[in-house]
Amino acid sequence: MDCRGRYDFYCPESPEDMADTDPDADLDPAFQTVFENRVRFAETDLQGVVFYGEYFTYQDEAVTAFFREIGYSYDRMVEAGWQVHVVSASLDYRDGAEFDDRLRNRIRVSDVGTSSLTFEHRIEREDGSLVAEGTVTHVAVDLETEAPTPLPDDFLEAIATYQGGLPE
Repeated sequence: MDCRGRYDFYCPESPEDMADTDPDADLDPAFQTVFENRVRFAETDLQGVVFYGEYFTYQDEAVTAFFREIGYSYDRMVEAGWQVHVVSASLDYRDGAEFDDRLRNRIRVSDVGTSSLTFEHRIEREDGSLVAEGTVTHVAVDLETEAPTPLPDDFLEAIATYQGGLPE
């Protein structure tokens, strides 16, 4: 087992654990690169790596880019009387990105509920090495009541078209 990167101490102990964390594992074709960025100096800390909180900003930018890619911006949601709220976000750090690194943000919808959807997010360098991965779950809510509301069919169809289907 080969755990590359700065955070080798996080390397899983068994092959079964490695199945979910191996940066060289085959990616499901549904992952899409939706956002690319170059690390700015202001995003780094005294240790010379991207401050951990910045990765959540990258995650948020990737979700926003995904919505744009499927033709369903936040403005379109609001016009239709709903919006999404983040209810959970997590990230696992595999290696530290540094100033001026070029990063690819890859994303896919991995779970769909009646009113919720969960994204899987990967941040990679240009060479494909994994920097961080995680999930973010959004819940659709009615604009007026803030109560959960079912995800619209046309929104789900746009996701399915873009990423080649919906998760089962």
